[in-house]
Amino acid sequence: MKHVAIVLIALLIPTAAMAKGECKEDKAKFCKHAAHVGACLDKHQAELSEACKATREAKANEKKNSKESAKQSGAQPLTKKDCERAGLKWNDQSNVCAS
Repeated sequence: MKHVAIVLIALLIPTAAMAKGECKEDKAKFCKHAAHVGACLDKHQAELSEACKATREAKANEKKNSKESAKQSGAQPLTKKDCERAGLKWNDQSNVCAS
């Protein structure tokens, strides 16, 4: 059992490290001098590697799911900036988000 755990860890470490750099080559190829790398990658979406596309799609889905769960739970964004990111309007009088 101990050997199985070691093998699993050995297999997961490269996967995690690789996931971090899925778009590294695409960033260098298309967005080397871009001020906003995310926007640049969006612009070159059709030209990105499949691995980079999959990583960006997974991150977008994760972000979407977290926003939806925050709306369902009634949780309030903590700052005006968070409020705007969530697509809500900030109420300056009461310092809270309004829908």
